[in-house]
Amino acid sequence: MILRALVSGLKSKFMRDTATLQLASLLNQSSQLISTVAIAYLLGAEGQGLYVSAIALQALAYFLVTVGVTQATVSQVAAAGARGNRIKTAGWIAFMAKTMLLFGLGILALGYFVLPAVGELIYDTFDTGAAGHGREIGQWAWLLCLQPLLDLPRVTAGVAFQGTRRMLALGQIENGQEVVRLFLVVLGATITGSPLGAIVGHLVACAIGSVVAIDVYRRARREDPGLLPTVGEVVRGMRDVPMMRGIRLGFRVALLKNGHVLFINVFPRLIIGGVVGLDWVAYFHIAQRFMDVFLVFAQGVKRTALPALSELAGLKDVRRFQRMFWKITLITGGIHTLGLIGAMPFIRPLVAALFPDGYARPVWTFYWILSLGYIPVAFATGIESFYIATNQIKAWLWLTVVGASITIPVNVWLIMHIPYTGTAWGLSLYQSWILVHLGYATFFFATRHGESTWQPATPEPGPKPST
Repeated sequence: MILRALVSGLKSKFMRDTATLQLASLLNQSSQLISTVAIAYLLGAEGQGLYVSAIALQALAYFLVTVGVTQATVSQVAAAGARGNRIKTAGWIAFMAKTMLLFGLGILALGYFVLPAVGELIYDTFDTGAAGHGREIGQWAWLLCLQPLLDLPRVTAGVAFQGTRRMLALGQIENGQEVVRLFLVVLGATITGSPLGAIVGHLVACAIGSVVAIDVYRRARREDPGLLPTVGEVVRGMRDVPMMRGIRLGFRVALLKNGHVLFINVFPRLIIGGVVGLDWVAYFHIAQRFMDVFLVFAQGVKRTALPALSELAGLKDVRRFQRMFWKITLITGGIHTLGLIGAMPFIRPLVAALFPDGYARPVWTFYWILSLGYIPVAFATGIESFYIATNQIKAWLWLTVVGASITIPVNVWLIMHIPYTGTAWGLSLYQSWILVHLGYATFFFATRHGESTWQPATPEPGPKPST
């Protein structure tokens, strides 16, 4: 019976797509963990902290588009694809390319003037191991602002593949870049003995990843053109697509997603580096890397859920939408929770075996504290897709604002009164607010009984009608 259920599940497109992205995510997370171990030995805890801090500072701007607008665009490509509308599909892909280009040029220019000063403000204010490195970190962060431009073809191709549910091609371009990134980051750190070498390697890998993405995209079109426009159509569409037709939805989602990523991945690293020291940034980063490896199953499910739920929203299939959402929530949440708890006894000896002396205890401390917040998050794999696909962005925004107004003051108190680990305690509190979002999803489904109350997002960027 179990075998029959497994075979039946594999016949489902959702399960096949999830399995494909699951394998791709596992390979990516494993590669990132290997590079983290290598950088620890090549640069030491402080050098690794400098490298992670530069990436975190650049991420203050970078994630505004790559996280939020990308998800909004995938949702609209999927909804248009479900209706077989090639024109709107091409329009949204072109919208993503144009947004990335303009945004990349903007943060490259702005970052030159802003990031070094922000680096000094964050890292040189307190008398920690980071003092004196602020401007250097800011300059490296500005160099990393080249990434949106170098990533433009890969991100655009990724949106097209994810939105039209070509997950094998999506996994290929992401794994291809990650393998190159692992090699070049380690090579750069080895040659220079400096975080700068690793950063240059990272940027070169982005450029190579985009070249690979263009080649994979062209091959995918030859094998199965479907709704995929040609590269030339996307380039021409960038001139025709008016930004304001799609920017409202994109940046509303970007605002929410960027806030989440900042609180989870960026602010903790910046705060720890400025208040405690760069070596503790490395310990925190490694603890989160282990969490990401054990939560890798969520990545494939989450990225499959967005186009799948968006298709059902576009078709106004309320019952199937609700059933899929709760399956995603309960199954992935249960698996993740068991994985996080089951891994706890092995984290400290594993870190002691993989990393230099002195890493095991602080990494283990961060791991178990962060687990208190990651367990609720384990049940939120489909929540972002729910908000985007059902056009409940306003409710998402209000609940996020209320949560921030409650948790941020408590976070400040924890950071000021609990040495070293206060930031991790605050992060766990912030993540636990996801339970309120799940409560809202429950309320939403209880009050939507039919298609007449179903209003999926329907902005339509595309060429202006001729007159």
